[in-house]
Amino acid sequence: MQSDDHGGADSVESEVRTSQVLRDLAYSDGERVSFGEILANLRQRAFGFAMLIFSLPCALPMPPGIPTVCGAALAIIALNLIVLRRRLWMPRAITQKSIARADLRRVVDRMLPLLERLERICRPRFQIFTAPLARVLVGVVVLVLGVIMILPIPLIGNMPPGAAAAVIALGITERDGVVVLVGLVGATVAIVVAGAATWAIVLAIVHYVMTHWAAR
Repeated sequence: MQSDDHGGADSVESEVRTSQVLRDLAYSDGERVSFGEILANLRQRAFGFAMLIFSLPCALPMPPGIPTVCGAALAIIALNLIVLRRRLWMPRAITQKSIARADLRRVVDRMLPLLERLERICRPRFQIFTAPLARVLVGVVVLVLGVIMILPIPLIGNMPPGAAAAVIALGITERDGVVVLVGLVGATVAIVVAGAATWAIVLAIVHYVMTHWAAR
């Protein structure tokens, strides 16, 4: 599936804020909504909105399976950014997946207050961080975040990388380079935390194996 990231929308549509689009999606009719339907509503800001849609669920505790799908989707979006695609492409295996409208509404309701506060300070600025070439760097970072979200990391889970990816996505959507930069800093912290957690797990496994091996 492909979605446009440029052109084709009028000036009124381009002024619609991220929070309003998410609210419309969450409170539309139907018990479930597919990711394909969500992407179809993203229009000219497909990359930023799609990244936001797939990162927001992982910024909160979610049932098993959803972080894996969202992490894989973020990795694919990141690859689109890295190769500088003008149209967002997502495989049918992801676009046909669906989420209960109630779950989407719960995520949106919890995130809207913070999102609306951020929107009040968001404006087009430092667009060097939202320019096409900068999106390659953003794509690399989001790719790493997506891979981390797929991994079954205990305790902190997928929330730090999910939150960092959401901030980056908001910056891209609102064309605010400062917000993108803040998200990149958060992503660095999330990657370090995930790396430390993974290393701790590896050490614990090695210690367990060595202890039981020595006891024989």
